[in-house]
Amino acid sequence: MTGERPVLSVQGLRAVAGSGRTAVPLIRGVSFDLAAGEAVALVGESGSGKSMTALSVMGLLPPGVRTTEGSVVVGGRDLATLDARERRTVRGAEVAMIYQDPMTSLNPLMRVGAQVVEGLVAHGVSGDEARQRAVAALGEVGLPRPERTGRAYPHELSGGQRQRVMIAMAMALRPKVLIADEPTTALDVTIQQQVLALADELRRSTGMALLWITHDVGVVARLAERVLVMYAGRVVEAGPTRGLFETPQHPYTAGLLGSLPPMLGDERPDLPQIGGRPPELSALPEGCAFHPRCRQREDRCLSDDPGLEARGPAGAAAACWVPRERWVP
Repeated sequence: MTGERPVLSVQGLRAVAGSGRTAVPLIRGVSFDLAAGEAVALVGESGSGKSMTALSVMGLLPPGVRTTEGSVVVGGRDLATLDARERRTVRGAEVAMIYQDPMTSLNPLMRVGAQVVEGLVAHGVSGDEARQRAVAALGEVGLPRPERTGRAYPHELSGGQRQRVMIAMAMALRPKVLIADEPTTALDVTIQQQVLALADELRRSTGMALLWITHDVGVVARLAERVLVMYAGRVVEAGPTRGLFETPQHPYTAGLLGSLPPMLGDERPDLPQIGGRPPELSALPEGCAFHPRCRQREDRCLSDDPGLEARGPAGAAAACWVPRERWVP
């Protein structure tokens, strides 16, 4: 982070499902900033709260889920205080999102070009200009013959092409922040690399901030400058990518990195695993939520929940009571 004001600042964000005594905490005090032009990865196992954090930022939570605390500030405005109409003016224009599965996110009954146009018109762009900008946006993401591609229906395109349409829709209004929610999960490795390269190129050329959500730690090293690691609805480690990979400060992060297969060498030993399974958010354990699975746990971990504190290399922080030098191998 630089000394400039962040383009997106999320502070103390909490979200729950249900109400009253039966309310289940889904997001538990998530805080982070994004600077202009910065790429940050949000990683963690399925169910850790990554997508729910993104939907909370966008104000697109599913029925029965609501934010209870925290702020989401973009351009000096707290989105949490805006009504539905005001949020719609910000969503897409200042903060945009690419969703996991383009086949279910795109309208199967509309041509893809018309879907790009629809978003532009909703933000006050005239019809003729919107059509021109839609064709330009489809061309920018590398789709061949964008005018012709724009007349296609989603089922007529490949998975990689549909994902590029989703990126074009998100980029058409030149947002300050782009949130990409596991956009390469359903794509083959070659297309994944093309989409990663495209997202990075657009970030560098437009100066937008990029929040890339993934459970694939291998993607992070190539794309992100900083990493946020989530577990059980909260950030348990944050820091510069290189430092986090070299000396992780939370046992959960170390477990994720340890499960990556070696890139070099002929031998393929059995990969280590993180024992157990993530906790049910409706029945979180006392103390640190990770302690039932943690080989480094100490007595304090069973009763006291650690906060995210500066630890390790410059700019790094972790929510763990046990110093790295006391970890057992």
